[in-house]
Amino acid sequence: MLQILFRVGFLIAALLCAQSSSYLRADDFKDPYADYDETAAFDMEIEENLATPVIQQPEKAPIVKYMTALAHQLKQRYKVETLRAGEVVVVTIPSDDLFLPNDTLLSPYAPTLLRPLLPLLRDPDLFKLVYAVHTDNTGSPSYIENLASARNQSIYAWLLDVAKVNPDLFIINYDMGDSRPLVDNDTRANRALNRRIEFFLVPGPKLITLAHTKKIK
Repeated sequence: MLQILFRVGFLIAALLCAQSSSYLRADDFKDPYADYDETAAFDMEIEENLATPVIQQPEKAPIVKYMTALAHQLKQRYKVETLRAGEVVVVTIPSDDLFLPNDTLLSPYAPTLLRPLLPLLRDPDLFKLVYAVHTDNTGSPSYIENLASARNQSIYAWLLDVAKVNPDLFIINYDMGDSRPLVDNDTRANRALNRRIEFFLVPGPKLITLAHTKKIK
């Protein structure tokens, strides 16, 4: 009888231990931005920046659901796509809608187009913002490089100085120039398609934590 009781007690203790261990493993969450080197991020190619951080399986489904809903909402105003199987939202705005031809200063109409994005950027930990400035191939290589760089700086200055985006927001920007055309630059219409600004909304530490704690579903 004592031997049976001992075995039952041992089994109960083992089960409790297993449950406790399983609970600890389930709650063993680490913020993927904890070891994120912001300085190194500025030296990454755009593809590498868009691929990080890696979202773990428990947080993946709620993140994808949230970002898919966000993409659907933004499609009412913009051309929108998703990357990483729905984890990253891409908003594309034609450069001709933000800048006058061959100009580097934002047009008077640009703020109206950019403002709907601002509520998403108010919390600096909700997203990592990556954006890329693309041109067509009109002009010399140095002209194209300077045009992309100056337009990049105009957008960045507007975000921080005019729109008053939180300076703690993690913003990584790229002067892509004519290096990534969507189509051949062989017609006026095609060149217009290639002149674009792409804004990438990458899940930030707060959004990933909310997904872990099931506060977004």
